[in-house]
Amino acid sequence: MRSSFLLTVSTIVLLAAAPMAVAQTDGGAIRIGDRVDGSTGTLGRDYQLDLREGQGVEIVMRSSDIDSFLSIYGQDDQSEALATDDDGLGEGFHSRLRFYPQQSGVFTIRAESIDDSDGQFQLSVTAWQPERVRSTSIRKGGNASGRLNARSPQTDSGNRFQQYRLTLAQGERVDISARSDDLDTMLAIGHDSPAFTALAENDDYSGDGLNSRIIFIAPEAGAYAIRVSSFGNSAEGRFDLSIAEPKPMAPARPVTLGEQTSGELTDKTDTGFGGVTADRYSLVAAAGHPHEISLGSDDFDAYLAVYDANGIELATDDDSGGSLNASLIFTPEKDGEYIIEARAYGSSKGKYDLLVEAVEPPPAPFALPMDEEVEGELTDHDARTSASGRYDGYVFSATKGQRLQITLTSADFDATLEVGSAEGTFSALASDDDGMGNSTDSRLVFEVPEDGDYVVRASSYGGDGRGAYEIRLIDRGPAPQAGSLLVGSTVRGSLSEYDNTSEGGMMGSPYYDDYRFTAKKDEKLRFILVAPKFDAVVMVGSGEGEEFNVAKQDDDGLSDTHSRLNWTAPRDGDYVVRVTSFGSNSTGDYSLIVEPQS
Repeated sequence: MRSSFLLTVSTIVLLAAAPMAVAQTDGGAIRIGDRVDGSTGTLGRDYQLDLREGQGVEIVMRSSDIDSFLSIYGQDDQSEALATDDDGLGEGFHSRLRFYPQQSGVFTIRAESIDDSDGQFQLSVTAWQPERVRSTSIRKGGNASGRLNARSPQTDSGNRFQQYRLTLAQGERVDISARSDDLDTMLAIGHDSPAFTALAENDDYSGDGLNSRIIFIAPEAGAYAIRVSSFGNSAEGRFDLSIAEPKPMAPARPVTLGEQTSGELTDKTDTGFGGVTADRYSLVAAAGHPHEISLGSDDFDAYLAVYDANGIELATDDDSGGSLNASLIFTPEKDGEYIIEARAYGSSKGKYDLLVEAVEPPPAPFALPMDEEVEGELTDHDARTSASGRYDGYVFSATKGQRLQITLTSADFDATLEVGSAEGTFSALASDDDGMGNSTDSRLVFEVPEDGDYVVRASSYGGDGRGAYEIRLIDRGPAPQAGSLLVGSTVRGSLSEYDNTSEGGMMGSPYYDDYRFTAKKDEKLRFILVAPKFDAVVMVGSGEGEEFNVAKQDDDGLSDTHSRLNWTAPRDGDYVVRVTSFGSNSTGDYSLIVEPQS
């Protein structure tokens, strides 16, 4: 936090905005029609693209240095890509990603290499709209023959396909299969208005060679698009498509809470909602009352799935029960009957044991006051996230736009933080494991999306940690703006927990201050950063806050803890020098000198 003053400049304004991506990965904003050159580094490079709903784009990444890989992320979620592509151009190392946004927003394009290698690339963004695809109508009980060839339409990744239209009632089940002696068939069913969105896909049903199959349950009444394609982009040949009535499912057997049920999957076992071999059990449960469901087997890798009465999948688990066993905590959102399917991951058969137990609802979360350190302890009696995972819940009220910092520290376990809305079933909006940079403590920076109450979950990484901890919530105040400095000046400032953090820095997420300055092309400057209480790192580049793009940096150029960086401006213009630390939790006073090289 810059709480002091410039010796030769009259005013300081604090630095920019919310937590940023890794400094060397930010390429800044890009627009439709732009073509930019860049280098991936080892972590890739991010570009921000502002799109309106329905404003489709084609993104192409070409490189002769690396095997390129493209992905695009939503504005508020960097954990799961909305779309990806490796070799969409079909020209070796080049990628092409086509994207059709369902809502307006700022999206992040990530350009990287498939193996994290460094190399040069060219990235272009052009307007694109999905072509109108002709669909052939088909009914349940119907069959169709088709052919994939050079005249067939293409998917966004370049795959040839043929499309069929099937009308279904809500909850209606269909058995869709594609067979071919010429190519490895790929099946998908979903919506195609305006861009195709798959609801279910299959390549090799139960390892059935070149054939594919989907047992599909319509979540709502309406028309659905079925696409038959090949697993390989260039494959051509004939195929046969059939839409059949699935084999009736055996009635679900009621479970007795607290009593272990033994069963066996055999070649004669019926299929379940997912169309795979499964024993089905009925659970009648009330809204908000959690149940622990455990499935264990010495014969196969156990897999659990929970559905509502209409066959809509609500929860699944593979390995949370340890080893090859499955376990999950299921909390229904409304009263009713639910179906538990006990099955194997893959096509294995064998004996199993199923246990369903009622679990005490989690206690009301504790109030988490602002700017106070709260002590707590994880025990075997706390609320459960899974069969072994335990957590303590805390609640706080916040307003839209607030910048909050939550820290969780413990000497007994590897701390993990999650924050989500207090309304409805808990779903994490943000999470952190090692934000403090010491491998065990967490720090989560959260910008509040809406006025309301929010819940923080304090838990351990892996779920089995127990012991004492400290949790703290602070309001970091409005987002600061970057300061200004003149060449030849000295800045005295301070890093504090109220400053911004650079996500994924050298060691966790260190605090930083930014300063703007102007330089002439080929001007040679020296940056000296002295900090008695932390290991100083100085960076110079362009852009502020999350758009900062580092050009050069130094850690120990002056001594083991102080920095000195010589830099030559590549052009006339405005630049940013960043003051930060090697350690993520470091704070303290510093002096920054910016002077011409002698």
